[in-house]
Amino acid sequence: MSKGRHRRQPPPKVGPLAFSLAVVYGVAASFIFCFSGTFGTYGQHPWHDTLLVLVTITAAVALTYITLLLRVYTLRPATRGGNPDVFSWHLMIPCRDEESVIAATVSAARTSFPHCHVWVIDDDSEDATARIVRDLMDFDDRIHLISRVRPNARTGKGDALNAAFKRVAEYVGPDPEARRRAVVGVLDADGYLSDNTLELLSGPDAFGNGGIGAVQIEVWMKNRNDRRPRPQAGAYLNALGRYLIRMQDMEFRTSNSAMQLLRVQTGTVGMGGNGQFTRLSVLEDLTAAHSEPWGKSLSEDYELGLNIISLGHTNHYVREAYVSQEALPYFKRLITQRTRWAQGIMQCSALLPSLRRSRSLKASGFAEIHYFMTLPWIMIMNLAFVPWLLYVALTSGQAGFLGGDSTLVVAAAGMVFLVLPYALWGPLYRHWGRERRVGWATSWLLGAGYLLYVYFTYLYYPRAIGRMITKRTSWAKTARNADGLQTAVAPELVPALAVGNLLALDTRVLAELAEDLESETYAREVVAAFVLRWPARLANLRETVAAESPVRARDAVASIRVSSTMVGARQLEGAAREVTDLLQAEDYDAARSLMPALEGVGERTVAAIRAEYLGE
Repeated sequence: MSKGRHRRQPPPKVGPLAFSLAVVYGVAASFIFCFSGTFGTYGQHPWHDTLLVLVTITAAVALTYITLLLRVYTLRPATRGGNPDVFSWHLMIPCRDEESVIAATVSAARTSFPHCHVWVIDDDSEDATARIVRDLMDFDDRIHLISRVRPNARTGKGDALNAAFKRVAEYVGPDPEARRRAVVGVLDADGYLSDNTLELLSGPDAFGNGGIGAVQIEVWMKNRNDRRPRPQAGAYLNALGRYLIRMQDMEFRTSNSAMQLLRVQTGTVGMGGNGQFTRLSVLEDLTAAHSEPWGKSLSEDYELGLNIISLGHTNHYVREAYVSQEALPYFKRLITQRTRWAQGIMQCSALLPSLRRSRSLKASGFAEIHYFMTLPWIMIMNLAFVPWLLYVALTSGQAGFLGGDSTLVVAAAGMVFLVLPYALWGPLYRHWGRERRVGWATSWLLGAGYLLYVYFTYLYYPRAIGRMITKRTSWAKTARNADGLQTAVAPELVPALAVGNLLALDTRVLAELAEDLESETYAREVVAAFVLRWPARLANLRETVAAESPVRARDAVASIRVSSTMVGARQLEGAAREVTDLLQAEDYDAARSLMPALEGVGERTVAAIRAEYLGE
């Protein structure tokens, strides 16, 4: 990496710039709403004038905020790396009925970060989640299972994380230096960390700086290139699913990332539910102050971040590292998810008094947090006031845009101030967001689509406020995309792969390897590594085949084929060759249809390994 890449840029002074922008946008908004005649004549009715002023203020503030986001996003602050071995790493994964994804997540974490401990919290799952984790534990002593049972289970994600934190603290031990060097991360059951995560978290901009208490990394959508995200649906619903997935990926990697980068300057970085990392010592400080680190809010992650700030610690955001998670291709599920998030953020407003008393923030930080928490109410106000003002102007015959000279100016201002700030995220997503598979023309189309996507907030903010008012806080768990789609692999599918006459496990291969190396222990390590990595390899192949990516898909199946050959998994090796032939012919539909059968062969292989080496 070049030296210029690592050159640090001084943080921008948010306050003066924000004030200047607010003045400019305030003047422009005053003309559009108050003096252009578009929304009626200003000065005739006090209540009408009050509404115009309120809409003017909210528009000016919103545009100021968006402009600050655009500016900080293009600064591209580089994060310096460090040595992960200086710290001990503990990843906590709360799970409830996650059998469709947990094996691949644990496998990916342990494969990418061999020195990291993975703590799976089974919150009284009714499926095979716990069994899957136990099977992996037989081959890896850095995988841990924390089982919770009702009535103490299923009481919220925060409670599950608090229970796991205590176990991690016991494992680390009482040594103050060991506890200071211990870092606790939180992953969703479908979360994959980028390979550079721990390196960047160890650097002087993150935990290498003793003043940093917690770090959030960027979030990507791992199914953003899936061509058929709803495999049982038709072309229209799959097109809608692709749009929703791409918008979620663009949202997290552009506007949400920009929001966090701005918060680095204001000192208000928020923690997310996926990809958050906190020092164990900071979690202990939170325990001393609040009895437990994670609270009861629906957004326990954001609540955690605010409480960390109130104790005087600093939160940071690392953009160059990321966690990949599953985006929702279902409109109803997406709205439900965002309603829950919005309600959780509003619940955190109860923390504002203690945050003010702590005096841990400067003025820009207080402004950012208050604006973020009042955003649902501002959106509702705009939703109610703007249509009403237009209605009054139309019915009273005062609407200036019906024939006034200001029509062109108002239209141009609307384009510049209301359309471009959102549409620009498309090209920025391609260039600054590093999504180079998207062309320039497509990026502008994505920007236009993002403008529509932003207005979905008018659907879930009213619902969130309604639930707050009626004090409804219970939510059903959002289903995984794979739930209900993965069926048991029938034995008759295995002969369909033309591997029925092959051995599931040819033990002579490893026996010969052990003899050549004069080490039975090494042979067992190879087998253990194969079992541990198999779920991640299968998930990678599924993802690349779903995305119809020729090079990546062939690399993924080659990894399965080579590793199978190494351990003598003849059936799996033969199955991988059949899938390879389909990929060479670019017959992705056929390759996709063979994934369940390939999974079945893999399960037979793992069972044979367990029988051979564990005596089961």
